[in-house]
Amino acid sequence: MLFALLANLIAVYSLVSLPLAASHTIDVSDFSASGKVDFISENYSTDQPVRKSNNSLGIEITAPAAMMVDQKSGLVLWQKNVNSARSVASLTKLMSALVFLDHNPGWEKAIAIQTSDYREGGRINVFQGEELTVRDLFYISLVASSNTAIMALTRSTGLTAEEFTWAMNQKAKDLGMNQSVFLDPTGLEVGNLATAADIFKLARAAFARPEIRDATSRADYSFSIVNAPRQYRVENTNKLLKSYLKIIAGKTGYLDEAGYCLASQVKGPMGQEVIIVVLGSDSETGRFQELKSLAQWSFDNYVWP
Repeated sequence: MLFALLANLIAVYSLVSLPLAASHTIDVSDFSASGKVDFISENYSTDQPVRKSNNSLGIEITAPAAMMVDQKSGLVLWQKNVNSARSVASLTKLMSALVFLDHNPGWEKAIAIQTSDYREGGRINVFQGEELTVRDLFYISLVASSNTAIMALTRSTGLTAEEFTWAMNQKAKDLGMNQSVFLDPTGLEVGNLATAADIFKLARAAFARPEIRDATSRADYSFSIVNAPRQYRVENTNKLLKSYLKIIAGKTGYLDEAGYCLASQVKGPMGQEVIIVVLGSDSETGRFQELKSLAQWSFDNYVWP
């Protein structure tokens, strides 16, 4: 009996005195049943989440590149080929939105859709001659991922296409996105390239802006044409907004060359938030399932302070 008591005391002392290394893992399986997880959170506090154990190495996904990071601390929770540059399709619009906010001419300014704004890809949600407010163009660009709307939005800033694209690449440098290049604001250019690590930096900066966070968390958006008695409603391309996950913000992207892409900030059951980037999943539903699985895996395998 005395030996067993001594062994238990040594084990508890070892747990409390462990260094607060981000890579350290602890096995809490014996604690959860007895309600002693509170002991860990109180005595092993850190500003970063801690792995419960090494029993799970992660999950298998079709996306050739992906990354999951704790939003608050920046700790990488899971990664796959994060430094491999890939075409990122409409995830580009997150950068376009950031640059636009630096040059916003005013939310209520009316902009007429021009022929030069038209771009192929996706549904056409606005038409030549229609006037929309800058606010509506911004929301349509991010909710419906409208290529025509984003072109009209960039034109509203007064910058030329070349100047706007230059500003996008300058913003990428400012964010430390050193392996990224942007050729246009829509993401239709295959040469819009970034790594999963760089898209995480972009997503964290973009989702920190309340305007972008609000637009990319809406399941749908309704708007009126300024110069005609017409109203439209567009739906968000991010289907996870209708799932059990709490999506703080998110943006989809797709090109044949890029595959199915998704970047989202997700809130867990204990209030913890993670940013997940999935690049190149093999199907539309696959990117949603893979991001959802990664989020759930992190909530199951980490303890947050």
